[in-house]
Amino acid sequence: MTSSQYKYSPLGTSETGRRGENELDNSDNFSKKRDICIGFVVLSAIVYVLARAGSVHNSNCPDLQVVQNDFPTVSSKNTESTAFDIGKYREQLLAQSKPYIIECAAAEGGGSQEVCHLPREKRYAALNQKGVTLWMTGLSGSGKSTIATLLEEQLVLQHGKSVYRLDGDNIRTGLNRDLGFSKADRGESVRRVGELSCLFTDSGTITIVSLVSPYLADRDAVRKRHEEQGLKFLEVFVDVPLSVVQERDPKGLYAKVAAGQLKGFTGVDDPYEPPLHPEIVLPTDGMTVQQSVDVILRTLVREGVLVGGPTLPNGLPYPDGDEIVDLLLSPEQARRQQQV
Repeated sequence: MTSSQYKYSPLGTSETGRRGENELDNSDNFSKKRDICIGFVVLSAIVYVLARAGSVHNSNCPDLQVVQNDFPTVSSKNTESTAFDIGKYREQLLAQSKPYIIECAAAEGGGSQEVCHLPREKRYAALNQKGVTLWMTGLSGSGKSTIATLLEEQLVLQHGKSVYRLDGDNIRTGLNRDLGFSKADRGESVRRVGELSCLFTDSGTITIVSLVSPYLADRDAVRKRHEEQGLKFLEVFVDVPLSVVQERDPKGLYAKVAAGQLKGFTGVDDPYEPPLHPEIVLPTDGMTVQQSVDVILRTLVREGVLVGGPTLPNGLPYPDGDEIVDLLLSPEQARRQQQV
């Protein structure tokens, strides 16, 4: 008997081996089909959600021109006609949206929330000061931040008042860091800071805002929001000629403008609209920083901001703890008279 009579079967050709291979193949096929089905379901859900979002968006903003999936595209042939106008889009959303009052049902939408908070008079009396927004506007380099810094320091350290300063640095690092320097973005920056200053002022804080805020309509809108809520608003115009701030140039910005490195700079190749009726005017080209601060302090005293209760026309508090006292009667007689 020769060895050629005995041959080994190839590995995996047995019935058991073939059955195992088939089971593995079937398992792999099932897994692949399952993954495909899941992917298809997820993709369908995404398409449905995007379609619904697109239809809602278009129904709410009929005048806004959008493209597929609400993502704007820019054509290389005609950029101006197809560019997405974020300012107009934001303006339309604000015009169509309504303030949502969730907790404070007694308050009117967009108005003062005082009815659902500690009454303003009690808050101011406890703090021994009243809230106010000092909105400082003027060209870059006019001295807004320098004056605001010294004013804040003296009000806090010498008068013991609660004060906070809002400026381009602490606003643009967080709240407004998504905004640039276009006209629309500047307007949105002023609107946001205006709403924030309303909250600060309502809390009884002396709020100092130092922003270029070049457009008259934007500043007037902030004033109107304060008036609607019964909040004090004082516009401070730091009035300095362009030639003076160009000579000062504390940040070197005007030099960059002259060298052509900066475009659209307020006061040079972009407009600045001065206030028409500001409460305070500071021509700082003829005043020291302390003199400017003193003018503002005298105004705050006259407006009765530095005391919590009612004041006389000159800003001084009423005598006798803000109580009306008949000097011809003793306190005991006055109480008996009130009981009758």
